[in-house]
Amino acid sequence: MYWDGLVQLAFTLNDDELKAKAGKWARGVPAIQEEDGYLGNYRKNENRMEKYSGTAHNCGYRALLSWYDATGDEAVLKAVHRGLLWFVKNWADDRNKENYTGPILIDSMIAVYLETGDERLYRSCLDFMAWLDKHDKYRHGMASLQRPQLQYGENHCVAFGENVKNPALIYQANGRREYLDASRNGLKQIMSKAWQCTGGPSSNKEHHSPPSADHETEYCNFEAFLNTFRHMARITGRAEYGDFMERIVFNAAQGARRKNERAICYMTSPNQLLTTMNSTLYGCMSHYGVYAPCIDVACCPARSVVVYPMFVRAMCMRDAEENLFLPAYGPCRIRLTSATGAKIDIQEETDYPFNDTITLKIKASQAWKRTLNLKIPGWCKSYRVELNGKPVEGKPTDDGYLPVAHAWRDDTLTIRFEMKPRVVETEDVYFPNEPLRAVECGPLLFSIRVPVDWKDVPGRPITKLPEGWSWHEGRPRGGADALPSYSLDLAAIEKGAGIEKVFGKSDYVWEDSPLKLMVPMRRSPQAYELKSGKQVRVDKRNPVPCQGPAEMVELVPFGSTILRLTCFTICNKDESR
Repeated sequence: MYWDGLVQLAFTLNDDELKAKAGKWARGVPAIQEEDGYLGNYRKNENRMEKYSGTAHNCGYRALLSWYDATGDEAVLKAVHRGLLWFVKNWADDRNKENYTGPILIDSMIAVYLETGDERLYRSCLDFMAWLDKHDKYRHGMASLQRPQLQYGENHCVAFGENVKNPALIYQANGRREYLDASRNGLKQIMSKAWQCTGGPSSNKEHHSPPSADHETEYCNFEAFLNTFRHMARITGRAEYGDFMERIVFNAAQGARRKNERAICYMTSPNQLLTTMNSTLYGCMSHYGVYAPCIDVACCPARSVVVYPMFVRAMCMRDAEENLFLPAYGPCRIRLTSATGAKIDIQEETDYPFNDTITLKIKASQAWKRTLNLKIPGWCKSYRVELNGKPVEGKPTDDGYLPVAHAWRDDTLTIRFEMKPRVVETEDVYFPNEPLRAVECGPLLFSIRVPVDWKDVPGRPITKLPEGWSWHEGRPRGGADALPSYSLDLAAIEKGAGIEKVFGKSDYVWEDSPLKLMVPMRRSPQAYELKSGKQVRVDKRNPVPCQGPAEMVELVPFGSTILRLTCFTICNKDESR
């Protein structure tokens, strides 16, 4: 997984040093391929069929396929092809198939099938799905994904995130609608029962769990579901998956990263008041709430390297007729050569998601008559598009894209989305009657940032670290007594004391966001406090009694925080002011 991130990052950044490092690995791995085609990291005396064999090999194959996508290196494609055929042969016996992470190999098998047309790979995927329906211990086979709803705790959340896309991947090969619908319904299952306001799933003890402000998400989920969303965006052509991509990257994934990019937190929650060696409430191990460069569960730190290059790679997609689709936005550059030989360069200039304007500067070496399909986000109620300063007329398609057809040569396309702050209800299993509220603006979720006092964990706990790297504990500055204690004043908002947007300059947006919100709130008992070194839920009431006049309280993007309050109680409307 680390190599998959490095390969994609090297070409995303067009970094020659990283490309050289990635190339040395990508060209070196096929050199160790065994005569029977086996290509992997298990020695001959080790159990190559054990529990994590499928996911381990798929991670490596994905990295090699990323290299092939970027370079067209046929030797690497051939090596992966032979490696997959080893699994086709050796997993033919039902007794050897592995039903937990084994299906993840379908990801690479379908990718190589689409390149080579080797029917053995496609048939193996069909056989695997049919076998899985009869041995579906973890409930991510076709029949399970076609159910009305999943059950809490029945599957490791990351494994579900990886495998829910498998039927849709197979749909690319056979066009059978029931396969695509199974994946779509599987995502509906988890998003209706376990989805957090952050854009990621609730995964207490690493399994499906109901959403709550203090329930936690394992970091691997952010990469796994991002990967699924980008595949679904490509396969279905639906803009909603681009919204899901943005939400999980800008909020959940970034909110679990230390802002110097040298550590992540394995288990994080919407309301998080501690990050220490024993602060996790729902982790499998006590230290899963600490910030670290690498812990004993090495998959999450490795996956954290993949998140941003994978997101950037999915920001622009091209169909068979060379029309372009933009399912996600952000500063980037798109370069391609058309079938007619035209060289196209698109510079996307924007501060999105912190601002509402996106400018596409499009240059083509010759007239390029194609359609640019612009995602209209689901949260956006009003927008304006201009081509060379003139309004673009038209309506979005049912899939959520606004098509702009033009003979592109030297043009400027400007998109302005209306980003109004909004108060939304949040799902929380402990507040079933009157839900907690959160504040959003555009694709961003906002929080009260709790200042952090950092303390390095002495020594090199569990995993060896290079000089200058450490694990880190974070505690609220000033202790528990300094924690903010506010509720949203919905009455004040309804009477016109609106939420204000404040813009400023920023050297690094995730440390000091250029967009902040000032929100009317009042002092109140807090639903979450710190007691005996743990974050605890002390009040299940909502609404709550509040004191004093409304105050304008600063909220910052969730991704700019470490410790925070994100889900709020509301003030009792009936109390006197």
